Amino acid sequence: MKIGILADTHDNIHAIKTAVSFFNTQDVQYIIHAGDYVAPFSLKEMMNVTAKFIGVFGNNDGERTGLRAVCKSLHEPPYDLILDGKHIVVTHMLESLSRRSKMNTDFIVYAHTHIPEIRPGLPMYINPGECGGWLNGKNTVAILDLKTFQADIIDLSTVSLDNG
Repeated sequence: MKIGILADTHDNIHAIKTAVSFFNTQDVQYIIHAGDYVAPFSLKEMMNVTAKFIGVFGNNDGERTGLRAVCKSLHEPPYDLILDGKHIVVTHMLESLSRRSKMNTDFIVYAHTHIPEIRPGLPMYINPGECGGWLNGKNTVAILDLKTFQADIIDLSTVSLDNG
C-alpha cells in the first residue's frame, strides 16, 4: 500500500493543486497531512484527492472549527493509525511525542521544520518538508510504500503533470 504524505501547505493554493494532481496519478490509497493547512478554503482544495484523507492539526491552524467543517478526518496530534498492518504516528511537532508513543511504531510522520527528511530505522521518521514552499522555495511531498518500507521525497517542481 502506498501513502502520499504532505504538510505545511500554508494556504498555497497553487502548490496544493499541484500536490493533489500528483497524488491522483500515484496510485496512493491514503493521503496523510501533518498539519498547517491554515484556512478552510485551502483545505477544500485538498479534498479533491481521490485517496482517503487523514490529517492532524499544526501550530498555525487557528480556524479549527472551519477546518473540521471541511474535513471530518482531522485529528489532534499525535494521532495513531494502523494501515496495512503498520502502526503510524502522525504529529506536527516531533518534540511533542513521548517516548511511549515511539514504541512499537513502524512510521512517525511529522512536519513543522519545513525541511524534508527521511530517517530509516524502526520507527522510520518521515518529514515531507513544506508543500507550500514559503520558506525554502521548494514544494515537497513524500510517497511511502508500506510494504517495502521505501519512502521518497518528491520536489513537485520536477514532476510532469498533464493537468497540474
